[in-house]
Amino acid sequence: MLKINKKKYNLLDLYKSIRDKSLSPIDIAEKVIENYSNTKSSLNAYREFDPDKILNRAKVVNKKINKSIDSGKLMGIPISIKDLYGVSGYKTYAGTPSALPIKWEVEGPIVKNTQKQCALITGKTHTVEFAFGGLGINPHWGTPINPWDSKNHRVPGGSSAGAGVSIETGTAMIALGSDTAGSVRIPASITGNVGLKTTVGRWSTDGIVPLSTSLDTAGIMTNTIEDLFFSFLEINKHSKIKSKININEINNYVNNSYKYGLVDWFFEECDPYINREILKVFDKISSRNQNKITAIQSSEIKESHALFLKGGLAASEFGSFINNEMIEFKKTLDPNVAYRIKDISDFPAIEYIQRVKELKVLSNKIHLLFNEIDFLLSPTIIISAPKVSDLVEVDAYSKANSAFLRNTSPINLLGLCAVTIPVALDNNQIPIGLQIIGAKNKEEEVMIAARSIENIIGNKYQSLNKDIL
Repeated sequence: MLKINKKKYNLLDLYKSIRDKSLSPIDIAEKVIENYSNTKSSLNAYREFDPDKILNRAKVVNKKINKSIDSGKLMGIPISIKDLYGVSGYKTYAGTPSALPIKWEVEGPIVKNTQKQCALITGKTHTVEFAFGGLGINPHWGTPINPWDSKNHRVPGGSSAGAGVSIETGTAMIALGSDTAGSVRIPASITGNVGLKTTVGRWSTDGIVPLSTSLDTAGIMTNTIEDLFFSFLEINKHSKIKSKININEINNYVNNSYKYGLVDWFFEECDPYINREILKVFDKISSRNQNKITAIQSSEIKESHALFLKGGLAASEFGSFINNEMIEFKKTLDPNVAYRIKDISDFPAIEYIQRVKELKVLSNKIHLLFNEIDFLLSPTIIISAPKVSDLVEVDAYSKANSAFLRNTSPINLLGLCAVTIPVALDNNQIPIGLQIIGAKNKEEEVMIAARSIENIIGNKYQSLNKDIL
């Protein structure tokens, strides 16, 4: 069987190889299954992984290719899907101990698009229960293991806990996740991958179990920005906001004359080692051509985070969802999830309405900032990935969870979009992510900035300088 090396094949090359028949969907399916067999017992990325489903799907796709049927550029591309999405033929658990009602198995526009293009769905990846947590912990199904530490069970990041692990294990080249406060960017960051948080409303969230209808966004993880571009352009075909980027010219989208802004707040509680590594990246960026990195003032980020610490919007919206639509699942909630909504019945509606108004004002203000700069830069996560064994107590869990969500949650609350890219390793040899933040619906521009930075520091295979699997 032809070996598929993720360093060798980017998605555009893989697409071309499938089309010229130098590589078949069956080859890809067999390699995915082999990679899963090599890592399934130790890393636990998937809630459901069915080799027969994958092979049968690959055979169907292969027949279409042999008949010269072109269903789209995702044809035969291996994609893992977070177990919040409805997918035909798969139960949806959303991280709970038992399957959700059948209506949550119905596919939304994103999954329908991937199915229409004959993507190779590799399975459903683990999630924090109802996606309410940034560490990736799940007591019902077991917490996926961060593959960057072979000796200690460290968290994979969440809530899209299995998504980043599926990319690192070579069982997927695209991972579909969701991001309400950082749930794509966080696992992407600490598993050494690229992750995109889209603007609210850019992509449909129909067919995805909700956490916060005001803040939920669909997102994706890949190995590199080049792959992210490819994935985004194909998945975005379901969106009303069309892209003008040409998929065949991805490598031409580089710009070294951006003005990047730094807000002190993002760095105030950052681990010193991570901070130093991020500053080294800034030196490299600012040394290239006309790039400028400048300190700027913004109170909106700090103010939005203060609202997040009070519960933001997600706690009340999730509380309403589980109390009104999922009450039978409340009694088995992960204690860490239950703790975050324990006082929700005492939360007055008038305060929720006031928070919505405050966040709208803050969002409008920070968008004015993008008249002065092109993008904001920050560390994606301010601490290293903790060991699961250190998070048994609720207080320890809450402290680490808050730290993980600190730099990502304001982006959701302020209606922005963002990408994280891997830039270095911390003192535990866990990847460090750089967050590139842009105004709403500027996903393409943010990806171009990320591609430009990646072009300076190298993609994950150069910047992390380590192949773990």
